[in-house]
Amino acid sequence: MERYFDKRVQRSKTAIKGAFLTLLYKKPFSQITVSEIVKEADYNRGTFYANFETKEHLRDELIQDILREMVKQIRVPYQSNKKVDFYKMNAEDITLFHYFKENARLYRLLLSDHIRVDFRHQMAKAIEDLFILEYDYQLKKDTIIDSKWLYIYRAHGVAGLIIRWIEEDFKEDPIYMSRQIIELMVTSTDGFYVKD
Repeated sequence: MERYFDKRVQRSKTAIKGAFLTLLYKKPFSQITVSEIVKEADYNRGTFYANFETKEHLRDELIQDILREMVKQIRVPYQSNKKVDFYKMNAEDITLFHYFKENARLYRLLLSDHIRVDFRHQMAKAIEDLFILEYDYQLKKDTIIDSKWLYIYRAHGVAGLIIRWIEEDFKEDPIYMSRQIIELMVTSTDGFYVKD
């Protein structure tokens, strides 16, 4: 009986999230009401409040679901490896950019002002948390870099690259972007010239 109830709860949550997304594509978060969400989902207000305290809670849970899926895609090329060598990494094994392109409409929505949250920051923070929790970068023995700052620097750089790629309407091919990420992970510069 409990398993049936869990499936029913999951089914209603999924339907409500789907209805909410459908409405978000049409108008800003601030203009969407709980009544509209449940009508679109074909449920009642009681079902909504049994699953979500507020529409903000619904939005936040939906965003966390999406960020979990993004992190899952980041893990794909190394999920069965204990050590990753950037120089041997195959760009074709990186599914992340294909995932973003396949979900272009969703990510354009999340990066718009429709949802009234800083999704850019949440995206970067999700990548940062992954790097800090799961990565142990190999650093030169004499380095003074605190690895925490390296993780933050790289995570926010990766997020920025992805966001700009989405904003520029996926001009480059996903494989090209995968190669860029690999190269960026191994590139260092000794300095720069100031342009005239």
